[in-house]
Amino acid sequence: AELPPLKLVHSFCAMRADDGPCKAILKRFFFNIHTQQCEEFIYGGCEGNQNRFETLEECKQKCTRDYSKDMTETKATQRKEKPDFCFLEEDAGICRGYITRYFYNNQSKQCERFKYGGCLGNLNNFESLEECKNTCEDTCILLKIRHLKGYKFKDSLFTTSQYYGPSWCLTPADRGLCQANVTRFYYNSVIGKCRPFNYSGCGGNENNFTSKKECLRACKKGFIQRISKEGLIKTKRKRKKQPLKIV
Repeated sequence: AELPPLKLVHSFCAMRADDGPCKAILKRFFFNIHTQQCEEFIYGGCEGNQNRFETLEECKQKCTRDYSKDMTETKATQRKEKPDFCFLEEDAGICRGYITRYFYNNQSKQCERFKYGGCLGNLNNFESLEECKNTCEDTCILLKIRHLKGYKFKDSLFTTSQYYGPSWCLTPADRGLCQANVTRFYYNSVIGKCRPFNYSGCGGNENNFTSKKECLRACKKGFIQRISKEGLIKTKRKRKKQPLKIV
């Protein structure tokens, strides 16, 4: 059957899959304008183009016009059975790579970072923190960001709701695999600021910007700075003190 006329959401969705000049073997997804679907490809770890996504879901959100927008709306509290592999221990495998991955730690009940060797291991192994959380962590109530103006958060309830930017902005600085010493910037999600680091020239991750301005533009807007220990509180302007009148 002939496919309907294609209306692109973003122009970069029309770019071909580009594995870049480096030699890493990283699973990524791109939008194929010929099949009008998001498909898997192998990324080398550096350069390439914008038609490259860490997860199939992210690719669909960016490039598929009729993709459900419910992911950005309010999510009701859900209790779902975790897959069995979420209870497996961290396993780096037998190879000698040094690839940043995430696994679900059943002791801390959180997704944590580890270094993967590049082969074997087990299924408790995710390319992004977001993918790990969505698969293995208990789902909690997330509020629409546009409804949160003027409110503060309680850490214990909204620990996953403090950042709404690209998922790669949450990853740590990664020097990569080569021997160069190039100054780059990465977004530190703990302090909400862009910081310089020394990049080796290849590999690494996407939290890697050539300038501080570029880093801030990509990541800063998603960071919610007002965190409260007091719960969800409406913030109000301070009233000016009125002079006392003695009667």
